[in-house]
Amino acid sequence: MRSLFVLMFMLAATVFAGTFVIVVVATPGLYDQGMSAIPVAVGLGVLAGVPAAYVAARIIWRASGAT
Repeated sequence: MRSLFVLMFMLAATVFAGTFVIVVVATPGLYDQGMSAIPVAVGLGVLAGVPAAYVAARIIWRASGAT
């Protein structure tokens, strides 16, 4: 299950980080502080990817019938 978690983490972290960066760039109040807000957004995206990847990997693992 560890390798499945790693694959799901790579996908989830990329999606969350990209979404949060788009929010920073698209929000006028945050756009001016982009140099400091974008790394924070990426970090939050990576952190949000961990539980999402774990849940997705666990669901896929159980559905596959593996033990």
